Amino acid sequence: MCHPWRAPRMAEDDHSANDPSSTVSTDTSLALDTLPELEKFIDVDEAVLADDYTDDVAGSSELERTAKYCRDCHVASQRLYHVDALSRVCTSLEDEHSFPIDLITELAEDDDNDVRRSIAMQMDAFASCLARFSDRLDQLNAIKLLGVTFMLVEDDCEEVIEAAEQACSVVASLLSQDKQRSLLLSTLQTFGESEEEEVRMSSAKILGSLAKTVGLDMTKSHVLPSLLNLTTDEEFRVRQTVASSICETIEVLDSKTVLDSVLPAFIQLSKDSVWAVRAACAKHIVRLVQAIPTDQMLVIASEAFDPLANDVSFNVRTAAFEQLGPLIFELGSLEVPTIFVDYFTSMAESSTSSSALQQTCAYNLPGVALALTDKRWFELRPAFSLLAASLNWRVRRTLGCSLHDVAKIIGRDNAEKDLLPVLEKLLEDTDDVKIGVVNHLADTLSIVGSAARLSLCRLLTTFNSQDAEKIGNWRIRFALAEQLLPLTRLMSGAATAEFIVPILLLYLDDAAAVVRDKAVEVVGKVLTHAARDLSWYSEPIVNALSSVKLLATSHRWSDRRAYVNISLALAMEVEQRVVIDELMPLLVMLAEDSVVAVRLALSNLLLETLVLDPSYLSLPDIGAALHILKADRDSRVVQMAQKAEAQAKAQTEVQVGEFTSARDVHFAPTGL
Repeated sequence: MCHPWRAPRMAEDDHSANDPSSTVSTDTSLALDTLPELEKFIDVDEAVLADDYTDDVAGSSELERTAKYCRDCHVASQRLYHVDALSRVCTSLEDEHSFPIDLITELAEDDDNDVRRSIAMQMDAFASCLARFSDRLDQLNAIKLLGVTFMLVEDDCEEVIEAAEQACSVVASLLSQDKQRSLLLSTLQTFGESEEEEVRMSSAKILGSLAKTVGLDMTKSHVLPSLLNLTTDEEFRVRQTVASSICETIEVLDSKTVLDSVLPAFIQLSKDSVWAVRAACAKHIVRLVQAIPTDQMLVIASEAFDPLANDVSFNVRTAAFEQLGPLIFELGSLEVPTIFVDYFTSMAESSTSSSALQQTCAYNLPGVALALTDKRWFELRPAFSLLAASLNWRVRRTLGCSLHDVAKIIGRDNAEKDLLPVLEKLLEDTDDVKIGVVNHLADTLSIVGSAARLSLCRLLTTFNSQDAEKIGNWRIRFALAEQLLPLTRLMSGAATAEFIVPILLLYLDDAAAVVRDKAVEVVGKVLTHAARDLSWYSEPIVNALSSVKLLATSHRWSDRRAYVNISLALAMEVEQRVVIDELMPLLVMLAEDSVVAVRLALSNLLLETLVLDPSYLSLPDIGAALHILKADRDSRVVQMAQKAEAQAKAQTEVQVGEFTSARDVHFAPTGL
């Protein structure tokens, strides 16, 4: 078919035969990445290649250079680079008169598939460029650009056609309603009457995408009638495309038009003799129901869904069941029929080899539970149990990732009765399943009672069975490390000391650096929470601090720096006496550490601590540590130490008499 939009194009084989100097094979099966290799063996005149990169016009613009390379470059990959850059070059243009519509048209007719594909993929960018020049509709260049778009729609390369179809609605936005009616929709109507199946398919795709662009009135008067005419097309692929496109118009149509025109066509297509057409309807059933008035929603949902759910084709049934979860959610404001819930729970019983329906059921379970509310959880309980026992680990992982959401929906009693046993099993599952549960563990446990929460916390020790010298699956431990602080806020201080602190101390010495860093980040707040119910001098807290102190003498510099950072976090939370008695003696010894990162961390600690409480400056060992740091060989350490001392002295002068000197505290000298 040769459409008026399209100029005749020389056949590729003829062009290749008549042009022996061509440097690029026109075989469309050649991939772009093979071209540079081929070009090594192609005989090209060196003078011609040199001429490709010679600016024959001094002071030529970027657009002129790009146009030259797009037309004349003899190296295919280099030429394609400039074609790809054309829309970027257009963004620097100042007015529509300089817009290279002739070049775009020429390249859209090029014999190279890659060149035409590149132009098609840039059509929306070209349209945006024209819109930037002027708010005026119906620019001449915009009309010409529409012609180029339609020319590409009729291309023989699938990728070119697809890109042009997607760009058509953007280009159409540059036209007035009159031009949309006379140029755009009339051409699409002609396409819909074409003898070529692919052209009619393109017409249907573009018409569906145009609904939002052309608005309600034109959709009712032109777009919808054209689509309805194609519902009886003799080729099933056209009808399949129409089934998708007609549902796109629903978003702009009023409910009366949907009921009078769209619904009958949808029902007709859902009973098509070809399963692919029926499957396309199944995939868009939720869109249809969303557009139906509430008082008719249940009736129409049943009328449309039941035949698809019981279709003779497995593919149609699968497509329908994949939409069942969202469909039930849309019906949530009404009393969802039991038959829909039965359909949904039947997916959990799927015994297909891929368990695709089981995974779909697990994925949609939170939304369905929300629509049914906790009062109808008993209807979903059997499906939940089946999903938890699925042989497919992907199903169990999907379920585990949403346990926290389900717990919030069904409430404390149901969560403790039905979810906790499943949660315990999933925590003992494979790492791929376990991590989904761990990522939201605190959210899940926030729903249940304290007794159930404590019983689950005992299971957390199973995550620490790996040899400390081996990395293992560090992601599991990192995920749990991220949950430790939220879990702490759900528990008493005594329970934190018993269950959370031991895990935290293990993670301070973990083989994976990210796990150690996360433990360092939260240990101060966790210990502070634990000490609120106990005491900083109680046995569990003292033992925990003893483990933390071991970091200060570790052979790893990162551990020694971690001790400094932990001490800083604690200094921000606890009373001065605890810092002085438990942390400071080992801290000041690190002023002479061999690693600059440790000394820098210590300088920062002293700065932050002295700003918080200048009385620390009166401690002899603090003064000695500052003296050492001010003489450090690293300028950053020196500057921070000087700043710490200066700020502390300045604050001391302002706050004289407002605090008790740290000299009044009995402090054991460190020997510095």
